[in-house]
Amino acid sequence: MKTKIIIIFVFLAVLYSFNFYNSDCPVCASANAEGSAAAATAETSLLTPADLTVTPAKGFIEDTLAVTLATNEMELPESVLKIIAKNKIILYEFGAGKCAQCKQMKPIIEELQKELEGKVEIKLFDVGSDKEITEKHKIMLIPCQVFLDGEGKELFRHEGFFSKEEILAKLKELGAKL
Repeated sequence: MKTKIIIIFVFLAVLYSFNFYNSDCPVCASANAEGSAAAATAETSLLTPADLTVTPAKGFIEDTLAVTLATNEMELPESVLKIIAKNKIILYEFGAGKCAQCKQMKPIIEELQKELEGKVEIKLFDVGSDKEITEKHKIMLIPCQVFLDGEGKELFRHEGFFSKEEILAKLKELGAKL
């Protein structure tokens, strides 16, 4: 699924960079010369079959293949990575070994980690040993579940016991693809 999304984004970027405002296109050339597409005359906006030639280097299949190969060999632009990351959901569970409700939450969180691997990032933190992240998220009561987007922005917080069904419902509500 991730590969398909990445390929689509890269494909659109390639199409945008190669095809829009191409100086070989009579409609685009006249539109650029006049300053807008609306200024193109009716005569120049009519394309003939001769205007629609496809060179092997710029054909649909070749571009698709090039995009697929490029996706596997290159890093994606930061803007595309931000879009992908923003749609990701992260769940942090904060607790402690001596807390009764935290002990009840631990197997639920571990089960969700296995079930949702690759779909939702789920991490367990002990407030006693993971002090830096505990302070960063201003954890006051445990157990505490913090739901974040891919950029680390807090979307929702729950303090106390949170059942598996309630966690799954909240993840769906926040847009996680389960």
